Amino acid sequence: MRGVRGEPGNMAPVTLADDTVAPVSKPLPLYNVIAHNCDCHTFDDVIFGFIRILGMCARDATVKADEIDHYSSAVVAQAHQELAEHYAARLRDEIISRANTRLRTSVQPASRSYDGVGG
Repeated sequence: MRGVRGEPGNMAPVTLADDTVAPVSKPLPLYNVIAHNCDCHTFDDVIFGFIRILGMCARDATVKADEIDHYSSAVVAQAHQELAEHYAARLRDEIISRANTRLRTSVQPASRSYDGVGG
């Protein structure tokens, strides 16, 4: 049963007129999540954290852990700012070494050049 627009039961599709332009939205800017090496976390702790928190496969998590070990830091994720900060906080708060130290993380705009040094 077809009703008048706005009445319950109205299932008629709504189409835009040819002269109506749908608004264009800009994508949110991206941010890099960077994990830093501290030599106190085991490879297994870091790899498991990347798998569990970032959803990486074991191979990618291992490659990133090696990159952190070799270059002292690595971009481990890229997302809009709120999600990037969420990832960084979870990595920092949930990957804890036996010495009770937390994984150091930082968040930087993705458009900023990243040389892999410092934090």
